[in-house]
Parts: sequence; C-alpha cells; structure tokens
Amino acid sequence: MSKEQTPIVEDVRMIVEQIYKRISQSFVESYVDVPRVSENRLALLYLFLLEQGMTKERASVFCTATGLIQLGLDMHEKVMNTYDESLAAERNRQLTVLAGDYYSSRYYQLLAENGEIRAVAVLSGAVQRVNEAKMRLYVAERDGKLTSDVEYWELRNTIDTGLYVAIVNEYAEEEEARRFWIGLLRDTATVESVIGEWEHLKWQKQILPFGFSRFLLQKPGATFAHVLASVETKALEMMGLCEQMVRTLHPAETRNMLASITARYAHRVNRLKRVIEEM
Repeated sequence: MSKEQTPIVEDVRMIVEQIYKRISQSFVESYVDVPRVSENRLALLYLFLLEQGMTKERASVFCTATGLIQLGLDMHEKVMNTYDESLAAERNRQLTVLAGDYYSSRYYQLLAENGEIRAVAVLSGAVQRVNEAKMRLYVAERDGKLTSDVEYWELRNTIDTGLYVAIVNEYAEEEEARRFWIGLLRDTATVESVIGEWEHLKWQKQILPFGFSRFLLQKPGATFAHVLASVETKALEMMGLCEQMVRTLHPAETRNMLASITARYAHRVNRLKRVIEEM
C-alpha cells in the first residue's frame, strides 16, 4: 500500500471501529450475528464528502451515521419468515428485530449531538425508499413478476446504496460530481453483489442461489451452468466499468484509494478463475 493511501485508509478504519463501538452489546451478540459493514461503500462516501470540502471530522460523523443505519437495515433483512419453534430461535428472531431498531436509532443520536438536523431528514427519507424497494423486490420475486435484469438491479441498487446516494444527492455541489459519485456507488455495489453470488455458486453449490442468481434461475430453460456463466459475465462487465471510472479521477489520493478497492475486487475474481481452471 502506498503512503498516499494510508491516511484515508486509516480514517475509514477508525470510522468502522466507531460504528461497532456504538452498537456493541454483548448480550445481543451472543444470540445474533452482526452484519459486516461495507468498508468500500463507506470509503467512497468519505472520499465524496472530502471532495465537497467537508472537514474530516464532519465527514466521519456522516459516514458513521450512515453506517449505523445500514447495519440496522441489514440486520432487519436477516429476519426470516419461518423459524424453528424453539426458544433459542424465537429469541434470535426477536433480538434481530430489536438490534436492527437499536442500530438505526443510534444514527439519530449521533447527528443530533452534532447539530446535523438536515442530514437526519435526508437519511430518514432514504430509509423509507430503501424499505419500499425491499418490499417491491420481495413481492416481485415471490410472484415471479420481475421482468428484466434492469428492473432487478434498479431495486437491488436502491437497497444497497440508497443511503449513500441520498447523501450525494443532497451535498454534491455540482451536477457532474453528483452523477459521477452516484454512478460509482451503484456500479461498485453491483460488483460486490455479483462477486459475492459468484463465490456462493462456486463454493456452496448445495445451497439455493439467492439474489440475481435466483432471478436468472427462474427464467424458462435456465440451468445452473447458464446462471453461473451469466453471473461471471456480469461481474467482469462491472469490473471493467469501475476501472474505467477510476482512471478519470483526480486528485491522485482519491484515484489511488479507489484503485485499491477495484484491486480487491480483481483479487477475488482472479481467485475464482483459478479455482475454475483447477476443477
């Protein structure tokens, strides 16, 4: 890692530490698994806010608050419709819901303490849009009414990036910056999603596909091999788009940080390819 990257990387690591510190509850964590924070998405949001002229301290508050809500939303997404009829399963379900509520509430406290009332409204509106997209995707998948790849990714990207996009929409000083950062957030989220599904399909074949893979498998005549090839193609396509966008960035510190993110994606893709070649 270059010296140019180190300050930003350390800032993002400190933001992630702050997020987990604010939600730490040993009792809850003994019953439920806390979702992972998307460090890449937080890094992009942090870089965007710095580019808009925010101080590191204020940008850290925004990123921490956004990460707290995202964890709450992700926790709620882990709640299943059916559970075992055991006390432990019931407790897991209840605590998952309560933990999601608790994580989300911490963002409000943080922003209020720092006088960021405008940001409270921005993120509250984003939460509503994310939840609406979740319901639309759930109903469409249940009823088999997803009509195209575009429709799937429109909903999936709203769920994954809605909070971050809302901040960009509100605080971007120029339309060109707004379009660029929203595009980068959505494209990198798609890369993360399809690489995750690709890994899932290659290494856990006995588990039912999810997300985009499940949508593809519902198409008439679809086979597992076809789904796997489609996911691989989508991953490589989105990787190429992200790498093109990174090359246009200035200053060098921002470009180097984003290059390190795409390099991590490339490492996961290359590892998958090696596994395929060895099979």
